[in-house]
Order: sequence, then structure tokens, then C-alpha cells
Amino acid sequence: MNVLVKPSLNVFDLYTTMFSNRVLLIYQGLFDQQMIKTVLSMTEMKLVKENVNENVKKKVFNIMMEGLQNICKHQFLKEETSHNPMLLISRDDNHHHIFTGNTIHNSKIELVSSKIEQVNGLDKDGLKELYKKARLNSVISEVGGAGLGFIDMARKSENPLEYRFFPINENYSFFILQVKISNQ
Repeated sequence: MNVLVKPSLNVFDLYTTMFSNRVLLIYQGLFDQQMIKTVLSMTEMKLVKENVNENVKKKVFNIMMEGLQNICKHQFLKEETSHNPMLLISRDDNHHHIFTGNTIHNSKIELVSSKIEQVNGLDKDGLKELYKKARLNSVISEVGGAGLGFIDMARKSENPLEYRFFPINENYSFFILQVKISNQ
């Protein structure tokens, strides 16, 4: 009889947590074109299996792509940390949740926070106007196209963006972004 070695993280507890939180997909590691194709394909299979309506499916894919673009842009900024990016998609009775996580330099936290807070402070019409303005005046920076991704995610999800920074060391933090998409 083989005896399982007890890992430091109880795998069954992790499985139970993922099952009870209806995790559809989770990936942690570097993202390249092949991995993005695989993640999109797996997500599509899960959404089809769960009979998710086309409008919600489209929103999930659009927001996923925005998050993956952010991850791909920043995943190699980790000279001093080994924290790989992650993507998690889960579902509850009312929403699909898309979580992205990636390393961010601490000097960028205030800028990213202010862009998200600006987006979260606007209604539908305000987001539409900010999106137009940002597209017209867009200056591509190290953070991206004037926060267009955040604006687009908030517009498509019709929900505030939730986020948090977890310190890694004196130079870097891990940035978690959660976007909720209503299941209607």
C-alpha cells in the first residue's frame, strides 16, 4: 500500500475550497501566446458546459483579455522577485469573478490606485466620456494607455473594480485585481 506524503498545503483542502467557491479556472505562471490560447480555450469549454449566456460569455472574454494584456505587459518586471502572474475565474449565483495578479513596482502603486479610484467614481455616462477622452488624449506610458484597460473593464462589467496590493519586498508588491460580471 502506498501512503501519500502529507504536503505542506493540504491538497484536498485546496480542492474543497476551489470546489465550494466554484473555481472554473486557475493558472499561475508565465503567460505566453500558447498559454493564453490554452487558457481561453479552457475557459470557453467551462462556460459552454455551464450554459453561460452569450452576452456574459462575451464580457468574460473581453475582461479576461484586458487582464491578460496587463499581465503580459508587466510579467517580466520581476528582477527582484520570483512571484509569477496568475489568473483565476470563479462563479457564484450572481456573478462571474475574474482575478488577475501580477508583480508591480511599488513606485507605481499610487498611480494605479488613482486610475482605478477615478474609474470607480464614475457612472456609466462618466465612464463613456472618460473612455472617449482617454482614447483621444492617450499617451502610452509604462502603466498603459492612460488607464484604458481599467476603464474598459469597468464599462463592460458594469461593476466597480476591486483591488489590493500585497507587499513582496521593499521594491515590489503583488497587485490583485478583481472584476465582477453579473450573470444576467
